[in-house]
Amino acid sequence: MGYPQGVADILPLSSAQRGILFHVDGEAQLHGQYVAVVSCTLRGPLDPMQLKVAMESLVKARDVFRTGFIWKGVKQPVQVIQEQVSLPWTELDWTEHSDLEQRFDDLLKLEQLRQFDLKSPPLMAVTLIKEAQDCWRFVWTIHHLISDGWSTGVSIRDLFDLYHGKSPACSIAPSFKTYLTWLKKQGPLTDTAFWTDYFVGLEAPCLLPELDSRNQSPTQVSYAERLGSDLMESVNRASAELKVTPNTVLSVAWALVLRRYLGQNDIVFGTTTAGRPPEIPNISQAVGAFISTLPVRFKIDPSQPVGALLQDHARTELKRLKHEHASLADVQSCAPFASGTPVFDTLFVNEGIQKQDFVFDDIEITGLKTAQFSNYPLALLVTPQKDLDVEVYFDPERISAEAIRSCLESYKRVLFAIANDPTTPICNLMKGGPNPVYIVPAPKAETVIHRFLQHADASPNAVAISDNHQSVTYSELSKRARQLAFSLRKAGVTEDDIVPVALPRGVDAIAAFLGVIMSGAAYVPLDLNYPEIRLSQMMETVKPRFIVTSRTSQNNLPTKSAHPVLVDVLDQAIHPDDVKLGARAYVMFTSGSENKPKGVEISHSALAVSTVARDEVYGAAPEVYLLLSSLAFDSSVAGIYWTLCTGGHLVVAEKRAEQSPNQLGELISRHNVTHTLCLPSLARALLMSVPQSDLQSLRVLIAAGEALYDSLPHELKELLPNCVLMNEYGPTEGTVWCTSFDATAFEEGPIVPIGKAIPGTWVGVFDNDDCPAEPGMTGEIIVAGHTVANGYLHDTEQTQNRFFEIGGEGILAYRTGDLGIADASGCITFLGRRDKQVKIRGHRVELSEIEAAAQVVTDQHRIAAVSLALAGSNSIILAIECGPSDPICEVTARHIEASLPEPFHPGTVVGIEVFPILPNGKLDQNALKAMVTEHLQSHVGAPPKTELEEQIAEIFSETLNTPCQTRNGNFFDLGGDSLATLSAYARGCEQEIHFEPTDLFSCPTVAELAKRVCERRAGEMFSGSESAIQISSQGTSKTTVLIAHCSVKFSRYMARSLGPDHSVVHIPSHRTEGTPVPFDRSVSDLASEAIFHLKQTNKTGPFVLCGYSAGCPIAMEMARQLGQEKTLGMILLDPPFKMVGAEPALQPLYFRSYKRLRYIIKGWKRRFKARRVVPEIKRILAEQPEAEEARIRGVEIAHELAISNFRVPRFDPPAHVFLSRGNPSLTGGDVLDTHLRDKSLYSLDMKHVELMSRPDVFATIASVISECVDRGIR
Repeated sequence: MGYPQGVADILPLSSAQRGILFHVDGEAQLHGQYVAVVSCTLRGPLDPMQLKVAMESLVKARDVFRTGFIWKGVKQPVQVIQEQVSLPWTELDWTEHSDLEQRFDDLLKLEQLRQFDLKSPPLMAVTLIKEAQDCWRFVWTIHHLISDGWSTGVSIRDLFDLYHGKSPACSIAPSFKTYLTWLKKQGPLTDTAFWTDYFVGLEAPCLLPELDSRNQSPTQVSYAERLGSDLMESVNRASAELKVTPNTVLSVAWALVLRRYLGQNDIVFGTTTAGRPPEIPNISQAVGAFISTLPVRFKIDPSQPVGALLQDHARTELKRLKHEHASLADVQSCAPFASGTPVFDTLFVNEGIQKQDFVFDDIEITGLKTAQFSNYPLALLVTPQKDLDVEVYFDPERISAEAIRSCLESYKRVLFAIANDPTTPICNLMKGGPNPVYIVPAPKAETVIHRFLQHADASPNAVAISDNHQSVTYSELSKRARQLAFSLRKAGVTEDDIVPVALPRGVDAIAAFLGVIMSGAAYVPLDLNYPEIRLSQMMETVKPRFIVTSRTSQNNLPTKSAHPVLVDVLDQAIHPDDVKLGARAYVMFTSGSENKPKGVEISHSALAVSTVARDEVYGAAPEVYLLLSSLAFDSSVAGIYWTLCTGGHLVVAEKRAEQSPNQLGELISRHNVTHTLCLPSLARALLMSVPQSDLQSLRVLIAAGEALYDSLPHELKELLPNCVLMNEYGPTEGTVWCTSFDATAFEEGPIVPIGKAIPGTWVGVFDNDDCPAEPGMTGEIIVAGHTVANGYLHDTEQTQNRFFEIGGEGILAYRTGDLGIADASGCITFLGRRDKQVKIRGHRVELSEIEAAAQVVTDQHRIAAVSLALAGSNSIILAIECGPSDPICEVTARHIEASLPEPFHPGTVVGIEVFPILPNGKLDQNALKAMVTEHLQSHVGAPPKTELEEQIAEIFSETLNTPCQTRNGNFFDLGGDSLATLSAYARGCEQEIHFEPTDLFSCPTVAELAKRVCERRAGEMFSGSESAIQISSQGTSKTTVLIAHCSVKFSRYMARSLGPDHSVVHIPSHRTEGTPVPFDRSVSDLASEAIFHLKQTNKTGPFVLCGYSAGCPIAMEMARQLGQEKTLGMILLDPPFKMVGAEPALQPLYFRSYKRLRYIIKGWKRRFKARRVVPEIKRILAEQPEAEEARIRGVEIAHELAISNFRVPRFDPPAHVFLSRGNPSLTGGDVLDTHLRDKSLYSLDMKHVELMSRPDVFATIASVISECVDRGIR
């Protein structure tokens, strides 16, 4: 069969070529991926034309250089060899330039990004640059689809043989077609039995961690280093002694580096194979894409001598290399993972290009090198010559440059360690004496009780604590605490006792904490809302003899054996001088892995150091601290003792106060709160929904309990420029905190670091061998120093597992189980957990504890708890292997609620018919998460009926990252929890859909919440009027501000900003659900109606008028009807630009003629359109009043008609115009430009709708309105 004209041959693709084509055809391909840029310097009497002719001859001699690829529109991709091609050849003369190296580097970078049309050969380009007489730079850019590294070296020799008229290797070399024919004869190339056996026991893919990043496009940079001849000699010596190849030493050493970086002992990475079968004569002289990538595995036993690992690997490699022609895709399918899961994403290459200099007769070639991008996020290329040269290609979004340098430093240390003593156990390769521990100096730390009593003596009448019911002074608080201490001692309490405190959050509970400590005992805070089973477990561990409670709480105590000491029947008090402290200050319970909580023992010295460290880190003491944390959660310790030890005022918010951000904002404003600590998600909800004026007193906002992302620092800086944002980290076992980071001005990445060690502590990152991890390397965060807990109460085994001594001085340290990465300065970034523990609203939760509790209900079903990222944080879903409607799901959910605290409760319990199982028999966690997600998305039911329901369904979907498409979609069944309600609340505020987070508990479905929102809107209306909302009315109003068609949120913000002396009247947009469509209403009619409502509040003025969008012409017409002398100013927010002026003479001739005529014609068109459309809309609304889509369309047409007939009046008082991105109003000669005589323009780089949702914009507009109001006062 003949080929089309100009086509020499059509061939199939090799497996390596198919793999490359798959990657370069993807949407997210990296520019320059699989493109090699070969460069060198040519010295001698070079003839450029002769070199070009030689290159063209080479292209003619080698079929692969005339090959293109077709894969679309055909059953199987093919490579098409053309008979002739035109070689892209460029010559440059740089002899007049002095910045040669910079220019050359820039050229190489551009060439690296070259994109070839794979259908149009040749897939190469040549650039020849003259730098001086007899000195040239040669750049050859070529695609890996047609040539590999070895082929490039062969081609360079061919080129200069042809240049000098010699017989090149291509005259005897086999063609790539010969290789493809050989492959076809081999039959199936992938021995699935061998590769399946090869992967037996591999529990997880060997992949770099996925770092959160705003840049989703693949990028790559390179870093090269010469490791030196001494190291290469050591490698050669070690390989000779152990009777293995140098490549074995180099690859095993890299596997040991990856073991440290990834924290796993079963390492797999890709390695290249030559792919040239020796059965084909002269195959070494062939040119083409022979090289392929296959996985190589290293099963590492940390106790094994490194030499034994080298020899074991050498034997395994002999077997693996017999399968080097296998297809990578087929090989990866043999791994015990879900289909499509990559086994590895790092690459190791022993570079095959000979990079030494060459001399071809009179031409000397120096500096030969190849630059190329890898499709893997990390690739190491080693060139073992006299010196050991390494080059690393890496994606900086997946692994930092600092980590790369650390990995290379580790690589050198491992190689030297192998050469020095191959009998060294692998776990000891990186050890070199005691681990360095430097505890940050801390000032002398007095006990918290001593510091508190000092302030009680110095400022007895200062307010110490306020709660929802009472406030007490320092003197009163001291007396209550000492009274309780007296009663406890009288009852027989000793220093060995641990006394539970069972009181509601507030003054009494904190006074009890102080009193227990003053008695010499340690306290345990109890949350009586915890399930009875949980409280019983805690009491079983503590075995208390006494319990502090009150008359109202004593009937709900979790223990009957402990003697109750009532805080409401106290009398005599001990003298301050009689206060004696025991060794322990308190015991705080955290999640345990065996369905049992662990009690963390904190000493007085640890509490003292932790508290005094805050003085050092923050400088100024908190004047007023708002305590939001549960008293049974360790973050409460920070607020209680820091405030009371520095003489501040502690404000204790009521339980679940965070569920109402607006009320929380009012609390902050009422008490002038300066400091608080909360979850980042709550902080963001406050900023997005609370008027800025309510938060002005804040000076320090501490974020803790979950990962902090860079959006919060940006928002805080914009809205509260005087407030500092601190990111704190620390386990309960480290006495609340151990690192801090000032995130106020952070702009360097998506994840905010947790910072450096606080005074009195040392914090570092260790690898699996308890060796310090180099900067940039992932490892476990270790805390050491004076704030580390004594251990777990009555749990020697867990204490020994997690606590250990470090350094030469036996300093106590704690393994957090958290993964982190430190930079060269010691600043740490938190990366997650290394076990099945997750953070839920700041609480440590063991998934295994939930599974154990569920297993109590049934041992007939398999159970698995999974954590899904919903609403920007973790949410727990419990899966049971049963039918979707099996009642066991409901029974299990109720049991967990009765036995575990609220943070442990799954968002939902789902039934999965059959759990997905990996080939190794283990549960496929990723597949199960996908099935659970699919289950959450599969809720069936009627779709939303109204626009409001559609908006709420969208809020649910965006908040929970899962589709909600029905009216009965339940927020909590979809994976929501109490923290997610805050995110939903913030999103609702952005869209003018107002509800409280607590509404979601009583109205969890889309339809129910929509009804609740409508009820709230109705409650905001004037009695007897549906056309206006009076936001504030103080009776003594000096100025009334009318706001037309803005959001209720906006109007409320303005009312609070203006204060009690001025009123705000809000005229809602006709787009508001339930508002009548203004058919046949002119702008004048709408303005007259608004004036009627305005004068219900203020009959004489003065007034400030503000309008948004279609509300702008209403505000302008109101100013005309009221009279300009009564209008202090006008604020126009994104006014429509399709308007004409009432006084044409004010405008240029162009506007008076052409534009007015154009608007008249457009007005005719609108009226014609309205005659056709409006009757139909009226009919629909008469038959279906709830037809929201038709109503909104009617509003749009009504506004268009009204505005088209409106003539903008001249306005002389100050006018302030805010324009969003793209609004062409106020261009020269425009009606607003000419009719507003005293105007100020504010251009905002944002969308139209954002003007009604962004608090920073609100603040700017509020200042302008205040300026207008102040003008009236003056």
